Parts: sequence; structure tokens; C-alpha cells
Amino acid sequence: MASLNKLSGNSERETSAFRPYKKPNYNKWRRDDLYHLAQQQGIEDRANMSNEELARALSRAQSGAP
Repeated sequence: MASLNKLSGNSERETSAFRPYKKPNYNKWRRDDLYHLAQQQGIEDRANMSNEELARALSRAQSGAP
């Protein structure tokens, strides 16, 4: 039996199981949430960072940049 994706013309790469990973947009997160995630990631000096700085640091940590 043909799958719904094949019948609809969608390739298997477009299904949810094959979607590429997309980084979260930290710019819209609350500071408490950013701080907590930065704590989990081991980001130093997070207490003195602004929301923008926390978002940038988390994005760098996610991409593996130093």
C-alpha cells in the first residue's frame, strides 16, 4: 500500500521524522528561562549578562563555538 506522503507528492525527507534540526530563537525567551538554560549549559558569568548576551551565549554553546 502506498504511503500518504507518496500519494500527496511529498517526499519522505519532508516528513516530521526527517526535518532538519532548527535552533531555538532565544531572543523571545524570558530571562529566567535563559538563565536556567545557561546554568545547565555551564555558561560562566551568566548572572551579569543581559537577555541579549544570554541568548548569544546559548546560541554559541548550541553550535559548539567557544
